[in-house]
Amino acid sequence: MYRLQDGNLTLVYNPFTEDWDAARLIEKAEEILSGRYVTYCAYEGNRVVGEIMLIPRLNKGRLIIDSFHVSRDYRRHGIGRALFEAARQEALKRGAHALYASCCSSEETINFYSALGFRLSSDPIPSLAEAEPYDLQMECMIIREMQ
Repeated sequence: MYRLQDGNLTLVYNPFTEDWDAARLIEKAEEILSGRYVTYCAYEGNRVVGEIMLIPRLNKGRLIIDSFHVSRDYRRHGIGRALFEAARQEALKRGAHALYASCCSSEETINFYSALGFRLSSDPIPSLAEAEPYDLQMECMIIREMQ
C-alpha cells in the first residue's frame, strides 16, 4: 500500500484482499443502472468485465471518477485505458480540465493511475478524503487532442 509520509508516497507492507460478496455486487449493478452517473462498461458477452462511473457535475472544473474497476482476469488487455479514454472524452465534452479520483492506495492501483498521468491532487475534495482516509486523492489534467 502507498501511504503519504512527509509529503512523499511511500510503499508500506499492509496486505489485504478486497473481495465483494453477492450483496455488494448487486449494489454496484444497481448503481451502474441508476442513471445517477455517466457510466461506461466493457463487456464480454453479457458480462460486465470493466466499468468507470463518473459523477455528472464538475467540481472546480474536475470530473470525478466515482468508481473504476476491471475484473482481474481482464487486466493488462487495454480495457482500463479504453475506459479512461471514454472518461477523458466525457470530461472534455463537459468542459472539465481534469479528472479526479479518490484512489485505493494499493500499489497496483496507484501504479495504474500514475501510468495514466494522475498525480496527487493539490486541492483534495474534503468529503472524499474524509470518507476514505487511506485513499490517495489524485487528479489528471486533460487536454483536447490537436486536430
